[in-house]
Amino acid sequence: MVSPRDWRRLLSNIPLPEQNLVGIAAGVALQRLLPLRLGGPRILGRTIGAASMAAGGAIVTWAWLAARNTRLARPDALVTAGPYSLSRNPMYVGWALAHLGIGLLRDDVWTVAALPVASGAVHRGVLREEAILAASFPAEFSQYRLSVPRYVPRLRLGSRAGRPLHPRR
Repeated sequence: MVSPRDWRRLLSNIPLPEQNLVGIAAGVALQRLLPLRLGGPRILGRTIGAASMAAGGAIVTWAWLAARNTRLARPDALVTAGPYSLSRNPMYVGWALAHLGIGLLRDDVWTVAALPVASGAVHRGVLREEAILAASFPAEFSQYRLSVPRYVPRLRLGSRAGRPLHPRR
């Protein structure tokens, strides 16, 4: 059984990117003031939106579970297992997919348009986080950075499947 103290620690490990939350809130507010629809078949927007939200939620949950034994705000070790073996920032990828899904489900131009702005702000934060990790874990983070992409996993085909795709030195 998980104690209340353990739950607090686990829940504190879910980074809620304020940038995405602000983007969604601003999009919803602007949509009420000046409604703009995405257009196209409504069923397509809802289907892609639901799939995007589901994928985003699954990625965030998977990353959260992979990092459950580490305090992400002040890590004492790099998390490189699970989704962190495919992307250095899977939670942020998951939140971006959820943000997109909300805009598509709502058929809301403003929320979708806020995603690139929010993502740019998240990226600046990621660069700061990576500088801290590089200083805290110099050798380990250097190798991790070479073998795992920042956001989107590399497509691994053929004989190179399962091996890092960085150039040899």
